[in-house]
Amino acid sequence: MVLIAVLAGCSAAPGASTDRRPGSTPLPEPGIVTDASPSPTAERTEDPPPRAETTAALDASPPERVRIDALGVDQEIIPLGKATDGSMEVPQAAEPVGWYQYSPTPGQTGPSVLAGHLTWNGVDGIFRNLDTLVVGDPIEVIRADGSTARFAVSRVEQYGKDRFPTARVYGNTEGPELRLITCAGDYDPESRGFSDNVVVYARMLPPS
Repeated sequence: MVLIAVLAGCSAAPGASTDRRPGSTPLPEPGIVTDASPSPTAERTEDPPPRAETTAALDASPPERVRIDALGVDQEIIPLGKATDGSMEVPQAAEPVGWYQYSPTPGQTGPSVLAGHLTWNGVDGIFRNLDTLVVGDPIEVIRADGSTARFAVSRVEQYGKDRFPTARVYGNTEGPELRLITCAGDYDPESRGFSDNVVVYARMLPPS
């Protein structure tokens, strides 16, 4: 399996240079089918609901904005590609949410990946309260074609970066899903990164 690294919403400490990229988590190349078995090290904040029927996927359309009422978030989305070192590019400010453009667009079949900062140069990031979401919280993604993909949180988990369950987070799914990712845990001044990642899993809802 070919892997690249994807940065998951981390940032340098207050006053630190941002030239050095913080710790990363692995991401399989798009289209690779992986074993999505659970990680025994995950800290699950909510039990996942029973599996629902798969919602019909939407055509591809890049995301432009995300709304998360429970967090007071109504924020633009910017596309993120790959940096020269193979890691995912990161937003160069505290508030934009980044969409990894090598993942499906929100509403397509598969896990669409959105990343945001916990902190950025001493400023609270857009996903600073991501770990407070609970099962059932709604997430809306406004797309370039004018449509809105609506999701509901299905689980919230925290993983140590050294035990990140790549397959479970990024593996292929039966229907349209969303992943929101940021950093968490203890800050390591030597590596200028955090020890953990928070991952929010969400499934797309049928049209209302």
